[in-house]
Amino acid sequence: MSRLKDAEPILQAAEEWKQRCLVDGGSVFSDDRLWTLDNFKVLNHHYVERIDEGEGQFDVKLKRQLDPAPPDVKRLWAEMAWVYSLYPLQITANKKRSQVFTYWGWSGEELEQSHDALTDEVLAGVGSGGTAYNTHKWREFRLFVTMMADWFGIDQADRESKLANPWSFAGWMEEQEYVSGRMLRHVVLFLLFPDYFEPIATVSYKEQIVKALHPRMDSVDFSDRIALDRAVLEVRRNLESELPNHEVNFYRSPIMQRWQETPTVPPPDRVARDRPRVTVDSAQVWFRETFPTSKRVWWLSVGTGGGFWADFLNEQIAVLSYGDLDDLGGYGSRDAMTEELVKLGRGRNPKHRSLALWQFSHDMQVNDVIIAQYGGRHVVGWGHVRGDYTYDPERPEYPHRRTVEWHACDPLITIPNRTIAKALTDFTPHLPIVHQVFSKIDKRDAVEKILSISPYTIDTALEGLFVSREQFHRILESIRLRRNLILQGPPGTGKTFIAQRVAWCLIGRKAPTQTAMVQFHQSYAYEDFVQGWRPTEKGGFSLQNGVFFRFCQHAREHPKERYVFIIDEINRGNLSRIFGELLMLIESDKRSEDYAVELTYGGDGKPFHIPPNVYILGMMNTADRSLALVDYALRRRFAFEELVPAFGTDEFRDFLQEIGLDLALINVIDERMEALNGEIRGDNELGRGFQIGHSFFVPGDDDELSDDWFEHVVRTQIRPLLQEYWFDTPERVERAVNRLLAP
Repeated sequence: MSRLKDAEPILQAAEEWKQRCLVDGGSVFSDDRLWTLDNFKVLNHHYVERIDEGEGQFDVKLKRQLDPAPPDVKRLWAEMAWVYSLYPLQITANKKRSQVFTYWGWSGEELEQSHDALTDEVLAGVGSGGTAYNTHKWREFRLFVTMMADWFGIDQADRESKLANPWSFAGWMEEQEYVSGRMLRHVVLFLLFPDYFEPIATVSYKEQIVKALHPRMDSVDFSDRIALDRAVLEVRRNLESELPNHEVNFYRSPIMQRWQETPTVPPPDRVARDRPRVTVDSAQVWFRETFPTSKRVWWLSVGTGGGFWADFLNEQIAVLSYGDLDDLGGYGSRDAMTEELVKLGRGRNPKHRSLALWQFSHDMQVNDVIIAQYGGRHVVGWGHVRGDYTYDPERPEYPHRRTVEWHACDPLITIPNRTIAKALTDFTPHLPIVHQVFSKIDKRDAVEKILSISPYTIDTALEGLFVSREQFHRILESIRLRRNLILQGPPGTGKTFIAQRVAWCLIGRKAPTQTAMVQFHQSYAYEDFVQGWRPTEKGGFSLQNGVFFRFCQHAREHPKERYVFIIDEINRGNLSRIFGELLMLIESDKRSEDYAVELTYGGDGKPFHIPPNVYILGMMNTADRSLALVDYALRRRFAFEELVPAFGTDEFRDFLQEIGLDLALINVIDERMEALNGEIRGDNELGRGFQIGHSFFVPGDDDELSDDWFEHVVRTQIRPLLQEYWFDTPERVERAVNRLLAP
């Protein structure tokens, strides 16, 4: 059964709600009769029939809608909000209580502060609704109100009959007008019938479980949600037989890995390349044999690009750079940390930050294994915890510390797929990936040799990119043919990221010595790029070769190898001033000694030419108003390829799902950003070159994938860009931001 031990207080409260309200039409918090047909008719009139989909916060609009309603209806809404709050884990008990008190207070009465239905245990939550459980609250409550109006239109005997039969009740719910796509459907079924339904609020996760674990998956009708729930129940019962002494929780080890690690449609070549070739069970045996004194494995970020790793290794420490809180040993619970972080302005529900701080100070134990990584996939070292948590106020950049016996991975190890990139994660449930990492560490010499000759193919380049194979192939062919290519596009379309992949693919392998990158700006000059006189320490001047001159010299020494020179923001510089006579020499048919010329500063008097094995790859932002159009002389020497936002593409959606973003939030990002870009494309003063790219919604290595992450990106990155676009119409900016953040 799905009666998880941690959820027992919640299920007892739900049982009270069922008897007192759904059966008797009473109340959770009082002796009044609140759950009645008349009250739901009033709610339907004030909320559903006058639903406000416009701008503004949900509670502000709701108060305006319910102001004319009788006090009993406002108290009823408070109890509905209480039911709604029983499920989500991502909202703190304090916030849930505060919301219920607020709604109840709209009636003019105060609610008993110490009511049994408002304890921390009851409001702890049992599952994750993700951001969508909040952002789509208005839709969920529309279903709640209309469903209850229909429910109390049924005579009591029929209601009791449906509550006695889970599948009959589920069938009745399927007939509701607004049930399609709603998470409340799954939440209510679990709360009322925990022996039959899982605390899983999305269809997609249930489908994954059935596709991965059901013995007769092909016989399941996935278009029928009740059939899907029956199939999940069958999977549960099979697992209970298989693991008689283990609580079956689909979100915990060892069950979670079975359905999350198993591809729903397993193409053999992709599985062989990307998936660990080890089962969960065999990985557990390996871990216990290899690390007999270790209880857990921790996946620790060492900063963007591995920036903290040198200090970690030199000082033999592990730290969390979150300096918001003082000594973590003084906090009695994670909730206390969360509350303090909220007071400090670290978000409305900084659950990932408080979890990392609590685990680092309380859950991590001496002898536990730590894997040091960045980007969710680049492993730079591993070690054993050798000391308890300590707090060092003299080192504000590294206040929270532990002693660790580190072993560096040289060279670093990169696993095929990006995993979790949070500051700290209990990685014990992901032992197949841990096994994968350590299998490479154990064979480091062989791995190093393989990496040094490993070909960089289009397939490799396309991993994590949001462009089609056809476009990437066209980009490669263009630069091979013309030797000069500019990737142009709106901000956030991944131009720099793609350029590096193009360079490696053109060369055929990762070869740092065969690529170079500069960024043009208004002060960049010929003397920086090609050649010029520079002051010396003795007070005179000497002729110095610029970065591109030196790059060409190096390429000329290795004529059989390809060399790629990358120029970021190529249209920010004075191109004629920077390139000088090279404007002629970069043409693909003039890459030989026959066209060599003497440079402006002469130097040794030898003519200069650009060797044919040098390729120039530029990047251009099409949305920068400060830039003039690219010189025609330069434009006719380069091929151009346009990059566009990837919102709505399968590649982008798959990526966001793989890194743990909730499907409902992915839909919000896709739909709302597509709508905003449509408005920008239709603006006569902007157009397609000013669209907003997907890279704004690709989390960084240290980003917390919390419920406030989307709002943070919109307010701190999208909004300033829109203010630049529509500087003369600030009200238009606010409307666009409000649409993006609408509940």
